[in-house]
Amino acid sequence: MAIGNSAKVYEEKRYLKAGEVEISERSFNLIIGAVLLWGFVLNYVMVTLFGVQINRMMANINPLIFLVSYFALVIAGSVLLNKDNPALSFIGYNLIALPIGVVVCACVTGVPVSIVKSAVLVTAVVTLSFMILATVFPGFFLSLGRVLGVGLLVTIVAELVTTLIFRVHSSVYEWIFVGIFSLFIGYDWARANTCARTVDNAIDLAANLYLDIVNLFLRILEIMAKRKD
Repeated sequence: MAIGNSAKVYEEKRYLKAGEVEISERSFNLIIGAVLLWGFVLNYVMVTLFGVQINRMMANINPLIFLVSYFALVIAGSVLLNKDNPALSFIGYNLIALPIGVVVCACVTGVPVSIVKSAVLVTAVVTLSFMILATVFPGFFLSLGRVLGVGLLVTIVAELVTTLIFRVHSSVYEWIFVGIFSLFIGYDWARANTCARTVDNAIDLAANLYLDIVNLFLRILEIMAKRKD
């Protein structure tokens, strides 16, 4: 799920800019993996060590203040990610991962550990599967960018309308989101293989994959939790 204008952002990343140095494919993929792992470990630590404190804070904070703070951090993080500087991009990545970690804390609260573990396992399997598919069929996934963006926007609007206006929340939306974010993983991975192999690009691409994977996990978790109930 690309941050910003995906077509423009990815087109710019295909070529080396002045002063940039290309690294090996192995180093490029290792950096993507390491940055992804950092985000997941950060969220894990937030949930396991500070989950109680975070949930207390959420209970005592005005929802409007939380939303403003959340989007302020995410927007600031997105701006830094679009800078051609690895250090600033990594700071931006953390500014996005931290508020998302708060959301993850809220979502896993009250959910049995067994379900959370199952959701993590399913997410890992789906992620790996779509990365492999994107490696084998890159052309197909690269053609999905506009379709996925429109599909995600339409589904979000439809879910908001039916939930807020008609007070109806269908589990169909969760399955649609699972499909969209799974395809986004394939799309972003296929795009990663077309970009110039630089440290900054690796961090930026890891941020996009992080968002895909976390959103996929939250939707899978919700489906499994509802089934258990």
